[in-house]
Amino acid sequence: MIRVDEARLKQLQYIGLTEEDLSYLKRQAAHFEAVTDIVVDQLYAHITEQPELSRIIGEHSTIERLKETQRWYFMTMVEGKIDMDFIEKRLHVGSMHSRIGLTTNWYLGTYMRYLDIAVQNFKRVAPDEWMSIVLALSKMFNLDSQLVLEAYERDEKRKIERLSEERQETLAKVSKAVQELAAMMVQLSGSSQSVSETANQTAELQEQAHDKVDLLRAKIGEIASVGTLLQEVSDQSHLLGLNAAIEAAHAGEFGSGFGVVANEIRKLATHSKDSLKVIKARLNEISSVLGEVMQDSELTSRLAREQAASSQELTSFVNMIESVTHDLERIQ
Repeated sequence: MIRVDEARLKQLQYIGLTEEDLSYLKRQAAHFEAVTDIVVDQLYAHITEQPELSRIIGEHSTIERLKETQRWYFMTMVEGKIDMDFIEKRLHVGSMHSRIGLTTNWYLGTYMRYLDIAVQNFKRVAPDEWMSIVLALSKMFNLDSQLVLEAYERDEKRKIERLSEERQETLAKVSKAVQELAAMMVQLSGSSQSVSETANQTAELQEQAHDKVDLLRAKIGEIASVGTLLQEVSDQSHLLGLNAAIEAAHAGEFGSGFGVVANEIRKLATHSKDSLKVIKARLNEISSVLGEVMQDSELTSRLAREQAASSQELTSFVNMIESVTHDLERIQ
């Protein structure tokens, strides 16, 4: 009995599987029962010779469980009925095999070995019927193999669709990250350029300040030279005053006025000498401070130049990241 939709009916008609075939197989149920255990045992003896198939079986089931399922499957060949439930069960089996990683070459190859084993056993138990049995059974196996391939194709299509969806999700995340990165690169590029320009300006200002400090030290040196000259004048004035005092003493009463002047000259020379000492001490202190300022200025200038160089390196890095960002955008 065949109870399927129009599409499946066309499939059965193309194979040539008819209700007469189903009825004939149902009448051969006794022959199937006679060979089922032997066929299943021989089939799994052949399957377990393949290491890959043995591994798949060990990971997902046991030999005894599979043999029991296979006995059931073999006897469904003689139920005499194909309906939509029959079709769905075959599709489910195909999906299970796809899920556990049993590839189509192993599955279809097993059908050929299955049929070969069945032929040898049907020759033994039904010498007059075995060819008709095998012909009808081949049609059933052909239908099953088509349904298995259909299930494989459907599952593989779903896998591809899932991969495509995952890829789209990944690309969407990458796109968002790229956009955020691009925005950050724009800000960072502007900041690094600004830092570079500021660092260069700072270095130039520090160098100008260094030149001015150096000029100031030169002026202090000139002042110190003037101080030395004044020191000499003070010394000469003091000596002149001393000589004048001596001459005034020699002159007696007539040199008293001149002695007062000489004494004032000596006082002025002494006061000038003391002032020059103070000025010289202050100049030395200022020169020392300027020396420290020059050292700090040199250090600041060097650091500013290094900062400018680092900013240029940062700008180069930003440009490289921008290039990578554009490449990522083109992936989409």
